[in-house]
Amino acid sequence: MRLILTLLALVTLLAGCGVTTSGVPVEFDEDLEQAVAELARSGGSRPLAELVPGDWTSVHVLTGPASGPRIEQELGRPVEIDGDGTHGGDYVQDGNLLVFRHDDSIVRMVSLGQLAAIGDGKYGADVVLRADGGAIKMTDPDGRPAGR
Repeated sequence: MRLILTLLALVTLLAGCGVTTSGVPVEFDEDLEQAVAELARSGGSRPLAELVPGDWTSVHVLTGPASGPRIEQELGRPVEIDGDGTHGGDYVQDGNLLVFRHDDSIVRMVSLGQLAAIGDGKYGADVVLRADGGAIKMTDPDGRPAGR
């Protein structure tokens, strides 16, 4: 009985420390991929929140391929990498992986397939995508460079 109580206490402690995975599968978003590609080609700018509605407060952009351990290091937490564009816990696409968070919780992970137009970094929900010579620069609403 004491062993069961000890195990329950340990499980509760680990859950409280945030040692969990996201439980959010990577999804390919064809509409977002096309919108980013068109923006890079045609020029101009658009707020990312306009292209990706929802309840998120930040986005972390990585360019693949990226190993699961690298993604965990970038995000600063354990995460399960599974779904579109993944294999064996790694993101295997050559394009961007966008990890949307609401505060510290991962709410959505999006693959842009082979499109790698967005630079790596962590950005707030007010970030604006601005076309720049076939690529996308992430800026604050006032046009200043955003992220880290």
